[in-house]
Amino acid sequence: MSGHRNSQFSRRTFMQMTAATSAALAAYRASAAAAQDVTLNILNSNTAWADALTSSVAEAYKGAKIAGESNPYESHYEKMAIELSQGSDTFDIITTDNLWVTQPIRNGWAANLTEMKQSNSALPDLQVQNLTDASLVYTESKGQRYGLPLVQTTPCFVYRKDLFQKAGIDKVPATWDEYVAAAKKLHSSDVAGVTILMGGQDALTSGDWGSRIMGMTKLGPNDDGMLSPDNEPIFNSEGQGERALERLKELLPYCPQGYQSFDYPEGSSALQQGKVAMLVTWTDVIVGIEDGPHKGQFAYTVSPTEKFEQQMVGGWSIFANAHSQNLDEAYKFLAWMTEGRAYELFREGGESSLCLKSDLANPDITKVVPMLQSFRDFDLRGTQSISLPPYRLTNAVEVQRAVFEELQAGLTGSKTSKQAMADAQDRVYKLVKG
Repeated sequence: MSGHRNSQFSRRTFMQMTAATSAALAAYRASAAAAQDVTLNILNSNTAWADALTSSVAEAYKGAKIAGESNPYESHYEKMAIELSQGSDTFDIITTDNLWVTQPIRNGWAANLTEMKQSNSALPDLQVQNLTDASLVYTESKGQRYGLPLVQTTPCFVYRKDLFQKAGIDKVPATWDEYVAAAKKLHSSDVAGVTILMGGQDALTSGDWGSRIMGMTKLGPNDDGMLSPDNEPIFNSEGQGERALERLKELLPYCPQGYQSFDYPEGSSALQQGKVAMLVTWTDVIVGIEDGPHKGQFAYTVSPTEKFEQQMVGGWSIFANAHSQNLDEAYKFLAWMTEGRAYELFREGGESSLCLKSDLANPDITKVVPMLQSFRDFDLRGTQSISLPPYRLTNAVEVQRAVFEELQAGLTGSKTSKQAMADAQDRVYKLVKG
């Protein structure tokens, strides 16, 4: 009898397990089908990774459908701020320059992914260990994760190898003194030795001026060179802001006609078309220059420095809109991204500013994406990664705008460098402290 009972129990258990498995499979299929009925709408940019996000990445993802609205950099922030401040659920997922990311996090507009996972164990884990540490900084706050990096960028020194050889420059400039000397030697009536991007708020403030102040005082990995931990303006604490402005003024005689209005597109285009011999700008800005008439003639490395080998690492990030009606599906999409395939598709789509560790570790990929040499040269030069200023501020864009206007005043000569920096400090202090 005991054997009979055991046999019956075993069959009953088997049937129960089969039923449970069938129910789970049915639930999974229902969930997958439901996901297919969901469309995640992304507030997107107009870069190589952005194009991939709504094409090859969307095609590779087997969950919800992915759609998006592309916006140029100049209007993207305004669109993001308006949508999120109004509690709109039009966009389920938002892409953001790291300069802007603190605002949605502090205002509760970005969904707390850590809390979502804690409250729903069925959600997949985020595989953030696949992404570089420097790129992850911007979407983490007080031990909580609010989003993911899309790309990581750094100021990159890009130059024409053939023009360097023609001018007899056999050492790649590693200091700003050497950079100015090279600009003078390269400059001709046909090709400008260098350009700065004086017409763009981010391009001038973070790219041109920012890349110079970063090497003038000793900074820690989480410092941004502009504000102290107490949000005191420190960008001219040792005269470095004024000195960086003077450094930019040294280059003006070797810039092309019209440089006063150059932003990222104009600077990249001038370089691509052979009107400029060298440039320091963010790696994501020069995507596509190898598609121009001088393909194969460009070289890329860490930007020069003044005294300390320190360089900003910035980029773009992505987060789920806390007001989305499809939060779980948005989370699942972000979790899938961290597995790595999405980032590989960014690269295959032409993106050069990569944050997938396996991509950066692979020398064969650097041959395909030569801009990555900037990051690889960090080790060769002993370059320390530091943060992008002033991303920790909710009103970072306002603060950057104030500095930008003073930098322009200093470069045009309407103010001395000393006065421009004094006024910039005063304006930033008032904006930060209220």
